[in-house]
Amino acid sequence: MNTKSAEDKASHSGQLNGKIGNVVDKFSDISLKFSALLLLVVILTIWYQVFARIAHISTKGIVELGNYLLVLVCYFGIAYGLRKGRHIRVDIIYGRMPEKIQTIFLIIGNLICVVFSLIIAWEGIKLIRMFYEIAEVSLILHIPMYVVYIAMPIGMILFTIEAIREIVLTVKKGKAAIPTRSLEQEVEQEVEALGDLDIPNK
Repeated sequence: MNTKSAEDKASHSGQLNGKIGNVVDKFSDISLKFSALLLLVVILTIWYQVFARIAHISTKGIVELGNYLLVLVCYFGIAYGLRKGRHIRVDIIYGRMPEKIQTIFLIIGNLICVVFSLIIAWEGIKLIRMFYEIAEVSLILHIPMYVVYIAMPIGMILFTIEAIREIVLTVKKGKAAIPTRSLEQEVEQEVEALGDLDIPNK
């Protein structure tokens, strides 16, 4: 029970008020659902490869498809990961700093993420244009390569928006708006969640 309420608070703390905040939340949720759907397809392709090899069926096209879909999953899911504070951060020194210093470092780190993400997004757009002009296709399935690279600028722009969101919320609150959790804390939370489940008596 307590775990769920804490999770709800964390989710609510990562939201912005107003129409702009609603639009950002909408795009973030869509990217998550699309990424989850693609991940399901990737899992299905892996299962197919296992059974196809047992049945001695060619899996060349499926392997290529799975690789490209995995790239799409990463780019479309990266923004939601930042929104929930799931990205890996080196906090050996950060965790021992005063809260105000942590806030400053968090803002600086997110500003660097914004600049880096915009550069990657711009380079992705240039790659899309190049592959479109030369009509490059994949080796086996002949998928237009610009279609695969579309995920790069979209994912990085969404990541930029989420980094800006975290900066705005951090400035408003004067502290980390979306606190990160260590692996140990993640495990403890999952154990508590399992303990809260009502197990029916046989």
